[in-house]
Amino acid sequence: MSSYHYEEELGQIVGRGAQATVYAKGEYAVKLYREGYPKGNVFSEAYIMANLERENFPSPKVYEVLLVNGQYGIRMDLVKGETMAGTLGDPATREETLKRLVELQCRLQRHGDVEWAPDLKMRLRMDLMRNSRLSEGGRQKLLEELERLPEGRALCHCDFHAGNVFFDGMKYTIIDLLQISRGDPAADAACSYLSYRFMDENLAENYLDLYCQTSGIHRKDVLQWLAVYAGTLLGQVPEKYLSILEGFVGMGEENDALWKVRQ
Repeated sequence: MSSYHYEEELGQIVGRGAQATVYAKGEYAVKLYREGYPKGNVFSEAYIMANLERENFPSPKVYEVLLVNGQYGIRMDLVKGETMAGTLGDPATREETLKRLVELQCRLQRHGDVEWAPDLKMRLRMDLMRNSRLSEGGRQKLLEELERLPEGRALCHCDFHAGNVFFDGMKYTIIDLLQISRGDPAADAACSYLSYRFMDENLAENYLDLYCQTSGIHRKDVLQWLAVYAGTLLGQVPEKYLSILEGFVGMGEENDALWKVRQ
């Protein structure tokens, strides 16, 4: 085990996830990725953050990519406030919180010029190709499904949920920006729907109803993305969610009755 004293150099730990630990010192934070985390992903996230800063997107300002004891990290502004997961989890504030989250997501999807952003369908295609949990037949089926799905030019966070939105009483700050892409806003909503579905089925349905009311996008246009998104996540999320993902992977063209009943 390494004897390197990370906290002496980077500050106290303020967050920890599967891929990175976040340290804070003064007005700055360092998101330090686990050893072996792909170097390209770190630089991609820094690139995305730099472009979002130019667009005045509500995300932390990025300062540098650094190497600490063999691990790559990103130095950025320290995010103030608390995530909206707390108020979303409280029955007394859940409805209002979900409304605010949906309004923010729809506003972000209309945000500025996103020509610099990676193409969403290309990213999903690469994710499907790399996912070893898919059979060759299953992979081909999902790739064909992806080809039939629409292009788009909206700014898609692709991991937008309450845990990635901070609020300090005055302003929102959005984190976890690696997946940001240019594409169909309904695809972004499908990803959020899956995140909420992992938490609670009723919450996911309430989110989808509210998103469709706010955006004017039909629920079938969101649900048609679920099979592909679920396919990219197989093996990438805890096993307890496997049955949910497998159910959605079966929502392709030949099984579309599974979602048509909810239109």
